Amino acid sequence: MDDLNERRAESPTRRLARYAVVVWLLVVEPVSLALTLDRALPRMPSFGITAWTIVAARIVLAGIGIVLAGRLRARDDGAWRAVALWACGAIGATLLARLWPELPSSLAPSEARLVAVAAVVRDAVLALVAAWFARADAAADADAAEIRDSS
Repeated sequence: MDDLNERRAESPTRRLARYAVVVWLLVVEPVSLALTLDRALPRMPSFGITAWTIVAARIVLAGIGIVLAGRLRARDDGAWRAVALWACGAIGATLLARLWPELPSSLAPSEARLVAVAAVVRDAVLALVAAWFARADAAADADAAEIRDSS
């Protein structure tokens, strides 16, 4: 019954944010990775260590994102903190890909810069929102523990 009350206590805004992040991690990130790999596939035999590092980072981020989406759907403790860390990792991967533009792209350099800045801003906003939700969860847990300890 407690779990049911907690589920009802989630605000509509927070629920919408949670679902949006789940969709992002389960759909948008893997599709983005698939499109990147599709463009890179013909050139993979000639990749250097930098390109393979970028590809590996993107694959790891997509895999971690899928796991985190499952944790968010289950409303696990610490899921929002993990999402904030994932977003920081995504920023790092974006900057790495921008510093060493090894992967093939159909974008002009100026367009690629704009897309990279947009991705960094998007992931920074995600990290801030996730950190804010994680902080609110920690405060609510602390309040619940204080009430439990006082009784």
